[in-house]
Amino acid sequence: MPHLSLDSRGVSEILGLVFAFGLVVSVIAMVQLAGTPVWTAGDEADHSASVSTDLASLDSQVFRASGAESGSRVAVDSEVSYPERYLVVSPPDSAGTFRVDGADAVTVTGVSAVGPEAVFWDGTTRTYETGAIVYEANYAERDEARIVLESGVSYLETGGDPVVHRQSLVRGTTVTLVFFEGDLDGHTTAGDTVALAPVSVRSESLPVYNATDPVRISVPTYLSEDAWADLMAEEPHARVVSHVASGDHAVVTIELDAGVRYDFRVARLSVGEAVEPDPAAYAVAVEGEDAAVPSGGRETLTVRAFDRYGAPAAGATLTVSPSTPLGGTVSPTAGATAVTDESGRASFTYTAPDDVTDVEHDSVTVTLDGASGPGATVTIPLEVRGTGESYEVRNTAPTTPEPEDDFSIDDGEVVPSVDFTGEFELLGSAITNGWRDVPVSVTFVVDGESHHSAGWDDVNDRRSHSFSVAGDSGDTLSIVAATDGYVTADSSVDHRQVAVLRDGDPVPEIRGYNGQDDAAEFVAPYISDDGETMELDSNQAIFLFELGTTNTRSPAFDMQDVVILVTLWEDGEGGD
Repeated sequence: MPHLSLDSRGVSEILGLVFAFGLVVSVIAMVQLAGTPVWTAGDEADHSASVSTDLASLDSQVFRASGAESGSRVAVDSEVSYPERYLVVSPPDSAGTFRVDGADAVTVTGVSAVGPEAVFWDGTTRTYETGAIVYEANYAERDEARIVLESGVSYLETGGDPVVHRQSLVRGTTVTLVFFEGDLDGHTTAGDTVALAPVSVRSESLPVYNATDPVRISVPTYLSEDAWADLMAEEPHARVVSHVASGDHAVVTIELDAGVRYDFRVARLSVGEAVEPDPAAYAVAVEGEDAAVPSGGRETLTVRAFDRYGAPAAGATLTVSPSTPLGGTVSPTAGATAVTDESGRASFTYTAPDDVTDVEHDSVTVTLDGASGPGATVTIPLEVRGTGESYEVRNTAPTTPEPEDDFSIDDGEVVPSVDFTGEFELLGSAITNGWRDVPVSVTFVVDGESHHSAGWDDVNDRRSHSFSVAGDSGDTLSIVAATDGYVTADSSVDHRQVAVLRDGDPVPEIRGYNGQDDAAEFVAPYISDDGETMELDSNQAIFLFELGTTNTRSPAFDMQDVVILVTLWEDGEGGD
């Protein structure tokens, strides 16, 4: 009887299981080998999305730090981690690079401030320096990607194609310049934090207006000229005029239209490491200028210091002579030395001499220690009145009656509480340079938006001019008048250069310069029968501009370089 061989059948079954398992392993390995690049790319896509979110948060923090006196830290998940896979080795974890680079010069030209800060922001070229915050990922499968935060734009770039997250350099009539300085470690680790701190930050905007010359801004960039042209194509007042290579980046120049009022915002931020603030560069008077002081009386004078970025300079020392040309005395209001506070302000107490019987002129000169050039000294003109003397009208007096209707016209700025139409009528203009009439251009500003008609390019032509513009409740309304080579005055801020007459105000007693008509002759149709006060409706005001000089003692300071009647109508009333 034959015997069965059990050993032979067992070996065959075991070999079959081994071959089957090997086949399964081979299939799994082939699947993982084929799928690993896809899965790795997916892991990298998830990481890219996470970093994009982190950098968007960093971008937001940049703008928060640019407008507030506080620092911040932003976590960025910069490390790429790959999960372990069976049978196939995953790429090793890697960290991207995070740095501040591309440092280059920033230049701004043609920035002419509206108001007293024009002593420093006078249209000349100003030069600064900034870098870019750059993150570059180190991926195994995906195309090289980097995220860039520059002065004025932030974007994600993959394979050379940028996707812009934010363009903030020019938005309408708002210009934002953010300068980055400092350093980062380079290679980063997971959860790395980026420290941002404001070094020079101006919370309020700097109003800028240049009637004839465009503003030019040049900033370093990694974006192409075509990309910048596309960004500026959406802006009504801006265009790209040059794009020049500079090492591994370029410098783009943006030109802004002349004759438009812009709001400049400037911020200097430290990135990663502390940066020392700049010293004070210029100072302006903000309180007490042209004040009327009775003989023997006192007046508070306040000066504000700024650094070259236009940010308030704290801790600056101001020096003043203890006596004035007229014999008045001056001393710091607080302490023995005048040192600016966090807002850049320092105050002095002026005491007028007690033996003045007529109207006399005096002045106080304040020097900003360590500064040189325009704005290093501030001269504050004053008038000292003897008993019984009266003043020439310069600005709206505190006793001006309140308007009866829904319009508030105060200190050269109109704030209607209803939807309105503003009508402007030229009452006259007289300013000459020798025998030549000086062109006078007028622009009307409603809620920060400039409105200008070609008929107001030069109103010093002995012709009639009128203009109307509509606005909404709460919109501010002001007038900007400018002369080529002389003074640009904004009625909302240049109170020394602009007089505002309302119903019941005294008739201005200001002589016309060099045989020109007196200011009273320009407003003659609106003088009451008594010949001493103005007679205007409650929704009317007359604006008188001095554009030839800022020296109130000069006989050329005659306040009739351009005279404009403003009439405000609530929408639906009309002007008929």
